[in-house]
Amino acid sequence: MTRTDATRPYPAAPQPGVSSLSELGPFRRLRLALSLSAVGQWLTVPALTASAVVLTRGEDVAARAQAVGGVLGLLLLPAVLLAPLAGLLAARADRRVLLLAADALRFVIVLTVPLLDNLPWTLAAAFLAGLLGLLWTPVALAAPPALVPDGPPDDAPGGGTNGLRAAARRSALRTVSAAAPAAAALFTVLALIGAGLFDGAGDRTDLVLYANAAVFLLAAAAVALIKDVAGAAPVPVPSPLALLVRGGRTGAPRGLGAAVTGAALASGAVVGAARLHAAGLGGGDAGYGAVLLALTAGLGFGIFLGPRILGPFSRRRLLGLAVVAGALALVVTALVDNLPVAVFATAFVGVAAGAAWACGTSVPAAPADAEAPEAPEAPEEAEPPNPAYPRAVALVTAFVAVAAVPPLAGAIGGTRIDLGGGVYDLAGTAAALLVAAVVALLAGLLAYRRADDRRGVPLLPDLRAALRGEVYVPPGEEPAEPAEAPAVRNRGVFIAFEGGEGAGKTTQARLAAIWLRDHGYDVITTQEPGATKIGMRLRAMLLDRETTGLSIRAESLLYAADRADHVTNVIVPALDRGAIVVSDRYVDSSLAYQGFGREQPVEEIARVNEWATGGLVPDLTVLLEVPPRTGLARLSAPADRIESESQDFHERVRAGFRALADADPDRYLVLDASRPQAELSREIQYRIREILPDPIPLGTEDATHTFPAIRDV
Repeated sequence: MTRTDATRPYPAAPQPGVSSLSELGPFRRLRLALSLSAVGQWLTVPALTASAVVLTRGEDVAARAQAVGGVLGLLLLPAVLLAPLAGLLAARADRRVLLLAADALRFVIVLTVPLLDNLPWTLAAAFLAGLLGLLWTPVALAAPPALVPDGPPDDAPGGGTNGLRAAARRSALRTVSAAAPAAAALFTVLALIGAGLFDGAGDRTDLVLYANAAVFLLAAAAVALIKDVAGAAPVPVPSPLALLVRGGRTGAPRGLGAAVTGAALASGAVVGAARLHAAGLGGGDAGYGAVLLALTAGLGFGIFLGPRILGPFSRRRLLGLAVVAGALALVVTALVDNLPVAVFATAFVGVAAGAAWACGTSVPAAPADAEAPEAPEAPEEAEPPNPAYPRAVALVTAFVAVAAVPPLAGAIGGTRIDLGGGVYDLAGTAAALLVAAVVALLAGLLAYRRADDRRGVPLLPDLRAALRGEVYVPPGEEPAEPAEAPAVRNRGVFIAFEGGEGAGKTTQARLAAIWLRDHGYDVITTQEPGATKIGMRLRAMLLDRETTGLSIRAESLLYAADRADHVTNVIVPALDRGAIVVSDRYVDSSLAYQGFGREQPVEEIARVNEWATGGLVPDLTVLLEVPPRTGLARLSAPADRIESESQDFHERVRAGFRALADADPDRYLVLDASRPQAELSREIQYRIREILPDPIPLGTEDATHTFPAIRDV
């Protein structure tokens, strides 16, 4: 059984009185404050790095590189070593006070850096800023959901108050993440302004530091104007080092650790070498900001669009390939002695790293013995990896990269290479980036080898097919035809859509039928009850609210009678001619509604329906799950006799559908129907592909020597 209810839920209708987060004035004000503070936090990275370079401008390249590595390493060191302690302190403090204190203290710290103009204090300021950022981040992510007022209870994951709070958490995460490219762009603009106003490098750097301090001051003022940030709540922050030690027990997919290591190493190496590398290319602080902007914007673009570019391509296979592509782009960044090309290649490093992150954190874990030839298939119910594990890997790897790459660049120094007809000057930063690229490339290849779930399938044809929107099928894996193939098409495919009221069965059944017809299939869409003339009369009796006094047994038998006529006159004839039958409800609805809902013996109802249908079972049953309260709220027409039943009845029906799915997992695709319609359709199409017959009649391939491909719309 393929379960998707562990994926990020889509917020359903919120509680009465609060229809969206934009209606919450405190939330809007807090989001503004967090945006300012996040911009200041990200701006601190290039501001302190540039200050360290200026403070060591009279020394050699190695000393400047060590200063850069020291600043970057100290900024990340608290997150690596003190995360649990910071989480404990954040849990015990008042959120408003902590947010205000963090911004006020960072204002003072950053302001003193240009005033003292001292490298040791700059290094200390980096550590203190990193420590305050560690305290600020979990509170910034936890405070917005606490502003959502309590409403009527709702069992829906993503519905009502819970839905608004989940949306608030996502909004807070996007606010903090989107501030990174904004800060890089602001740094670039300030560097250009400083270059036009001041001749001295120190004055230009001081301008950035003063602006950085001003951003923190504005953020503190914005927090001070907020009076209703909720009180403290536990904010668990696991230790990154402890997570790395027990990484094999976090449910992570095979190859995820290697992939995240490679992606974080490539990105961290760019951050560590960017200031000195940009200076070597004649870019100065403005070039440094452009490189950071390209990297951070590329990361966001890769996370959002990376896995969507190659729709049919395996996510596990893309996991390693993205890291390999990023490592190759890092080679271009290192070797091409041109700032615009380096910026463009860095953007691709970010895109590749973002795509690897999105793929790695969205695929379920494979079984431990997946590499063995006789290994069983991965269990469909495998859970996604613990999100804290890849974050821990990325954090520790980035810390090592930003702290080690600059000193490595200084130790290597510039090298002149004789090419036989010319010379090539390899800067120390370029050499350090090349070392990081090689390690990232090896990590990507390891991740590809461990995570690849299409072994034996050639990569290039698979990629070309994915670019065309197809799933590549190797010629050797085409279905073998019998020695004397009949001149008629094989039996068709039977797909049933099930679920509670308002789950979207009719919509998804219609969309699936349209998609199948677009790909050349003969499709019959039908429903229960009421697919035949007799069935229409039975439907009127069964669903009319005026029908009273109908016994439970009679109800069950009437549904079975409708189904018997439906199977005999609609479904079986269509299957016999090779059509695809898409039915809105089938036997499982009787088992769920009349069995579990009416609390009648499910086995007896199953026996009656087995006799009525001749034992016909769908090839695939798509179960759309939605909490009854949410589903019934979606209905626009007056409720019929079944829809008018009690909340407890519909809860039993929902539990019944899940019990049926658990008992026959290979036949079911279980989907969280609160998610966007397009996402549901895409997953349904992926699953239907696996059971589709050839849309071309038998014998056609003998004449054309072609294999028909299924394309996405």
